Amino acid sequence: MGPRLTEWDDSWDNQSVRQTSWGRVRPVSYGDEAGSYAPGHRLCRMFQFTPAPPKGMSERIGLLGGTFDRLHVGHHRLIEEVAARCDNLEIHVTSDSMASAKGNHVQSYDQRFESLSTFIEQTGVQASVHMLDDPFGPAPHREDCVVIGCTSETLDGCERINEMRLEAALKPLEIVVVAHFIDEAGEILSSSRIRSGIVSPSGNLWIQASDFDTVRYMPAVLDEELKQPLGTLHKGPEDNLSIALESALSTVKDKSMIIAVGDVTVLSLEEGGHIPRVAVIDGCTKRQEWSPSSRITLDESKRFHAVNPAGTLTRSMYEACRDAMDWDGPTVIDVEGEEDLSPIPLILICPLGTVIMYGQPGEGIVVRRVDLAAKSRARRFLDAFQSTESK
Repeated sequence: MGPRLTEWDDSWDNQSVRQTSWGRVRPVSYGDEAGSYAPGHRLCRMFQFTPAPPKGMSERIGLLGGTFDRLHVGHHRLIEEVAARCDNLEIHVTSDSMASAKGNHVQSYDQRFESLSTFIEQTGVQASVHMLDDPFGPAPHREDCVVIGCTSETLDGCERINEMRLEAALKPLEIVVVAHFIDEAGEILSSSRIRSGIVSPSGNLWIQASDFDTVRYMPAVLDEELKQPLGTLHKGPEDNLSIALESALSTVKDKSMIIAVGDVTVLSLEEGGHIPRVAVIDGCTKRQEWSPSSRITLDESKRFHAVNPAGTLTRSMYEACRDAMDWDGPTVIDVEGEEDLSPIPLILICPLGTVIMYGQPGEGIVVRRVDLAAKSRARRFLDAFQSTESK
């Protein structure tokens, strides 16, 4: 059920002890076994407030509220730590209307409910999932609850709940403030960092510069798999790509999130009045020079340059993809060499919800909306690439 608690750690930053009208919240230490929770990741301190439990209650019911989007290891620890302090934990999950304030790419309530339910079933945690329609939920008025959980960011809300309970002549809840999980980059693991495409739900970076300390060569074993569409194929005649393009675009709600790879696809989009967020071109199609590429202008797009020989992924390509995604506006990556493999680093870099669009020779246009499955697959491809020292 998570790391055990040891004695109060009075030597650690006593200034952080928070005095309230109903008690004190102060830091505690983790036991040694906490270090085995996720090797390679650091753990923070945890805070705890413990008033006397209400008399006459045989069951300790706990409360926990939040969005729980892109359920991650930080959520797991939060649930397990709070569940360890009660007999039954009620997890109150924000409704779609409340969660929408966090952006367009938050999962639906049903998806978040399903993820939590699966985690509860797999771990055996004594918990149930409920919908939360207001900021405080049932916590201010429930007489049968004794515990509430949060992180340091939401501690103020729990303190306000206890003030409301005192005003209603109810006993304050025991507050368990669980430490944040620190991801591979040394940042607090959060759903927003996962939605931004930076880290996985386990807190690992999807891609980083050290992946390209060497030139990466595509192994022959991936050749057939990479020839298959990475997403949905929209078919159309090769001599009239507008048919496939119209079908592809009909599936894209936010056309400002399109990354287009390949001269034919980029030109077709531009001539149709659509400017990609990132366009990747190399002046060729089917590895042959393609004269219509000269019609690609994208005058308002910031241009980046990459050197990337056929069958490889170089640091130059990685840096161009990273810088293009970091730029606030449309961009073009002019590749000296070949751009065919650029979707791999682009998928690993870009936010969830981005749309990758590229041509499938002789068949049409492939559309892939970037989700966690796409990132996992792209990471598997990159890990399979062979390495040699960069020149």
